[in-house]
Amino acid sequence: MTQPSTNRSDGRNVETVGIVGAGRVGQWFVTKLVRESYDVVVSDVDPEAVADAVDRGAAAAEHAADATARADVVVLALPTREAVETAMEGADGVLDALEPGQAVVDTGTTTPDLDVHYHGRCRERDAGYVDCGLTRHGPGRAEGDEPAYTLFVGGERDDYESVRPVVDALAYTHEFFEGVGNGHVVKLGVALRASIRATMAAEVCEFLSHNGVDPDQVVDLLEWEIPSVYVDPPSVPTRGFERARETDDGETEPRGVRVDDAGERARLRTSAWAKDTAYALDVAHSSNSYAPLLTAAHQTRLLAENYGAALTDRDLSFGDEEWGPFHLRSLYRALSRPQEEWRRLGR
Repeated sequence: MTQPSTNRSDGRNVETVGIVGAGRVGQWFVTKLVRESYDVVVSDVDPEAVADAVDRGAAAAEHAADATARADVVVLALPTREAVETAMEGADGVLDALEPGQAVVDTGTTTPDLDVHYHGRCRERDAGYVDCGLTRHGPGRAEGDEPAYTLFVGGERDDYESVRPVVDALAYTHEFFEGVGNGHVVKLGVALRASIRATMAAEVCEFLSHNGVDPDQVVDLLEWEIPSVYVDPPSVPTRGFERARETDDGETEPRGVRVDDAGERARLRTSAWAKDTAYALDVAHSSNSYAPLLTAAHQTRLLAENYGAALTDRDLSFGDEEWGPFHLRSLYRALSRPQEEWRRLGR
């Protein structure tokens, strides 16, 4: 494992980094790169996000192709594979401007098959490509509200070495896993573990509570590493519950099959809220991996998404602020003790 990052600007051959996607992760990337004396240019579909990045020291780009044309390395900080497809191959996308000698670093949560595809497209242009999953739950500790990312880098070694100074700037620490797509395989493995742990925590706490035992006592006694939000979950939104009681509005028609249309390739819909486990399942199915716990955890997350969307009265987003993984406990309570849950919601 590489050591925690220090300034490695001496002798580097990258001066300008383009960032496509200025959400939460993209904004922190801007801060870290500017701190390491890189020139940074940012594009995003949201003008306000670009303005925030400019306030942090970046320059604004008109679109992904513009950011690519002005950069040595392009970092994708996007939430889904559909967003990556649009940024890479859509109108004014990265591939419209990518030149020989440049490199693309995909730090989003996508799937290895997409990495293989874009590695090939970049190679056609004599450009590099690395996949780079990340997590905030690594060995580093956040300082204030600044995360300490651990990065998992996949790809060919030459491509990795060409972008390594940039990866150093972004990461508290990182590891290279040679092979195209391997960085995202590791990221999905991390997501698999986190989802199973969340489901386990919600299930065991509700089992104890439902049978008359305070889960907090058990957690303290055995020193289990279960976050307090699973032991004593916060209150849940009730907008959808209230509207359902007072009106006839709401989703009553069967959903049927939904198809994503955000990317270049039509495919069955992937839940935004539970996308990490969905992508992990895609990989497990394609490689014939035995993953029964992942399957159960994913199905539980989908059920929790349906319940959360009903209560918040809207579709849930990735990293939703009103409905997090710890709200799985609310789902378990609704299934085990529905009348108690109805009374809570009705207060």
